[in-house]
Amino acid sequence: MKCLTWNLEWAPPSTRRGVLIRETIDAAEPDVVCYTEVKRDFVPGGHRIEADADYGYRHNGSRRKVILWSREPWEDVEIEGDSGLPGGRFASGVCQGVRFVGVCIPWRDAHVNSGRKDRSRWEDHLRYCEGLGRVLHRYAQSEYPICVLGDYNQRIPRFKQPQNVSKALAEAFASGMKVATEGMTDADDHGLIDHISTSSELDVSEIKVLPRFAEDGTRLSDHVGISAVLMPQG
Repeated sequence: MKCLTWNLEWAPPSTRRGVLIRETIDAAEPDVVCYTEVKRDFVPGGHRIEADADYGYRHNGSRRKVILWSREPWEDVEIEGDSGLPGGRFASGVCQGVRFVGVCIPWRDAHVNSGRKDRSRWEDHLRYCEGLGRVLHRYAQSEYPICVLGDYNQRIPRFKQPQNVSKALAEAFASGMKVATEGMTDADDHGLIDHISTSSELDVSEIKVLPRFAEDGTRLSDHVGISAVLMPQG
């Protein structure tokens, strides 16, 4: 099964930028996509799980922090996950026998100088990591292998983020989960902040980085995308 994750930085679908992003995604032929910071009308026909519209910032209703898309129907859908998670940043469901978890973990200054302006630096990020840890512990008790993909807002291994922040993210993952994109870099040799992690039942191969810029120089996003192939272990 092919999966893909990309933060689209709210790309308008009808612009050249949007068209080129869609062409890049289509060329990868994914079965499952985790879109983050995406406009609803950007996501094509198929089966989708949308995170709650309320992530604490004003918008006209068209924006979602996370949308999971699949060619096949979803089962056992959740968009809350855990009551401790900052809202509007989580979507999960089972597709083709795999529990997918789409995340957009708050960046360090979420609601610090904008939005609600009621948080300290890294506060919402740490809250999310704690809630995600509880969710993944629960999911690990089920029969399904797990794939967590999306915007983690941390480089792995640790780069400049505080040690307690790096530790919180590491502790969020249930025992036996592995960050398949750990140590990978983009074309500028920068560590990734968008990642794919899986439980031990899954192998991850053919990991590719989708560029920030198209061949003609068009800027696609401030994030690179990631595509990969998932296979049952053994």
